[in-house]
Amino acid sequence: MKIAITGHKHGIGKAFAEQLAKRGHEIVGISRSDGENIRRIEHTANIIDSCELFINNAQSMFAQTELLYAVWDKWRTLASHRWIWNISTMMVQDPVNSTPDGHDDLTMSQYHTQKLALEQASRQLQYKSSWPKISIIRPGGVDTTRIPEKYKKDKRYLEFMKKSCHEVLEKSDVNVWVKSVIDTFSQHQNIHVSELSIGHITERIPI
Repeated sequence: MKIAITGHKHGIGKAFAEQLAKRGHEIVGISRSDGENIRRIEHTANIIDSCELFINNAQSMFAQTELLYAVWDKWRTLASHRWIWNISTMMVQDPVNSTPDGHDDLTMSQYHTQKLALEQASRQLQYKSSWPKISIIRPGGVDTTRIPEKYKKDKRYLEFMKKSCHEVLEKSDVNVWVKSVIDTFSQHQNIHVSELSIGHITERIPI
């Protein structure tokens, strides 16, 4: 399968690219470090057009949502099966909390709003046509290399993140998390997973 991934050089996107390539898939990576910018919506959609799966991972303001619409518009009349995986966050399930000093963190509020827009657009498009299939995938706590070191040492920031996400600061290894997502989709060939949330737990459930 030919798979397009935005933000394939870091974090979740990188883990998807590496693991899917090992499974024999052809990866079309789209990242700023390669001179691409997802805010160039039509240009980016044209790169994705020849693929069968689009992992809509990178975020830049509302470009992630705009890119979803652009790719869906190109694929909605195709007879062949196409899929879009939109990477959201479990943070959307609750409002963003205040920082310890009582002020809302503007950056996190904007992030929360942008991901909400992505999910709402996904649900709207899911009911407009049979194809492409659209899935919302929500990471919980995932340890990625994109988190700046200064934030990992900032107790005030970490406490804010803990309250916002309603989970402990222990995070899933990004490669373990991505493998869980891929395995979920690959094991159910005849079942469409419309929404998937995977977060970290401290103890394994005995099942």
